[in-house]
Amino acid sequence: MTTDQEQFPELPMNARPTRLRSLRNMRRGALSLLVLALLLFVLSAHQDFQGIWAWTGAFAEAAMVGGLADWFAVVALFRHPLGLPIPHTAILPRNKVRLAKRLSSFIRDHFLESEAIVRLLRRADPAAWLAQWLAQPESSALLARQLLTLLQKALALSDDQELRRALRGALGRQLQRVDGARWMGSILALLTEDHRHQALLEDGIQRLRQWLDAEDTQALLAEHIAAILKRAYPTLFAWMSTLMDPATLSDNLARNLVKAAHQLLQEIEDDPEHPRRLAFDRWMADAIQRLQTDAPFQERIRRWQQGLIAHPAVQEYVDGLLRDLRAWLDRDLRRPDSRLQHRVQELAAQLGVFLGEQAVLRDAINDYLESSVRRLAPAVRDGLAQHIEKTILDWPEKDLIRLLEEGVGTDLQYIRVNGTLVGGLVGVLIHALALVVPFVA
Repeated sequence: MTTDQEQFPELPMNARPTRLRSLRNMRRGALSLLVLALLLFVLSAHQDFQGIWAWTGAFAEAAMVGGLADWFAVVALFRHPLGLPIPHTAILPRNKVRLAKRLSSFIRDHFLESEAIVRLLRRADPAAWLAQWLAQPESSALLARQLLTLLQKALALSDDQELRRALRGALGRQLQRVDGARWMGSILALLTEDHRHQALLEDGIQRLRQWLDAEDTQALLAEHIAAILKRAYPTLFAWMSTLMDPATLSDNLARNLVKAAHQLLQEIEDDPEHPRRLAFDRWMADAIQRLQTDAPFQERIRRWQQGLIAHPAVQEYVDGLLRDLRAWLDRDLRRPDSRLQHRVQELAAQLGVFLGEQAVLRDAINDYLESSVRRLAPAVRDGLAQHIEKTILDWPEKDLIRLLEEGVGTDLQYIRVNGTLVGGLVGVLIHALALVVPFVA
């Protein structure tokens, strides 16, 4: 069973008891005034309407007539007086269908009309309001908190398995849409423009030389040389070991190898027409052509893409990435000094400042909102009108009557009070006229 507040949420919780109490008190007051007029009339009749009682009797009689007439009129708006099916009473419940149609049509035609909403938007200037609102620290902080709270709840409600499956599926679909061969060919073609690939080659040569110069690299090469000689030429290695310490031998060989590599790399770096550079040019040109035109090679790339998608290591990497992301987000969002919240707040504030400085952008946003209103308002307003009409029709009559009575408040009861008092004064006036007319005649 729904409560009054659930049925009529437009009434605040703290306002309903006060309004109902005031309405009941006013009803009692109007009824008490009518009863007082009846008692005064009875008392005047008991005194045979003599002397001053003639005046009070006239007042009481007319007051009862006025009070009863206005009571009948007020009650007839909402229900049948005394439960009697008197014609033209219970006006509002009897016309609920027409009331629903008229009210919904009135709101649709006067409040939801496209140009009326556009004029409202122009007066409000929503883009400027948004800029000012975002620029305020408390507003940007509120926005950041709400967005991250929504994200945190989404993470808490989501299923890990479903998320991982969805992420893998999304990545797989994206990779399948990519023509890997042509894409790599386009990148290589871009790299070869203006001999950019030669600059990359030179950078690679410099990095390789730095790596060879490192002491740990040369020690590693010496170990590998010693292991290779010992395994491939055990007799020669044993004989040479009698002449020189094996460690010194492998170290000298490693240094000579590094020296020879340095000399070759220096020659390639210094000579723009070096055979190795020209071979690199030919390899790049051949790779680009095969990637862009060689159908069997392109098919091999596609199969490689499909294998990459289904590879367990890739699947595990995606799953681990998602787990790490969720764990980081959860830890960060639980912290009172959340870095993510601070960053979102900064971005929101910067957006507000930027929007406040860019009048052209604000005008564009407002124009877009206005055009959206003109496009969507006709359909939306008809739907809202139907919703209003259906809501009113679905209300039980007693709830509708109670809502209307509470909405009007005590004004209708003042009509009863005024009718009683004004009727009594009219009765006194008529009695006075009745006394004056014979003398005038």
